[in-house]
Amino acid sequence: MTDIVLTVPVREGEEDRLFGRFLDRFIEAAAAALATGDPDGGADAPLVMVRSDPLPGGAVKQVIFQEPTTADAFSQGWSRARHDAL
Repeated sequence: MTDIVLTVPVREGEEDRLFGRFLDRFIEAAAAALATGDPDGGADAPLVMVRSDPLPGGAVKQVIFQEPTTADAFSQGWSRARHDAL
């Protein structure tokens, strides 16, 4: 299976805090779906992995998924959250 890597530039400050809160909520919701027997929840691999490379004024986050549907949900949710908050 091929990993899906989303590259997300994040500015320091409020956007970085928003990203952290969004990531936490996303993982909590996914964990709740796993607990309720969601058919996509049987994977042996982690739901998401995050790598952060610092840059002046922010960071580049690489958010790594194994399931395309999970990557799409994250990407769409982050776009909405960022648009609504900033």
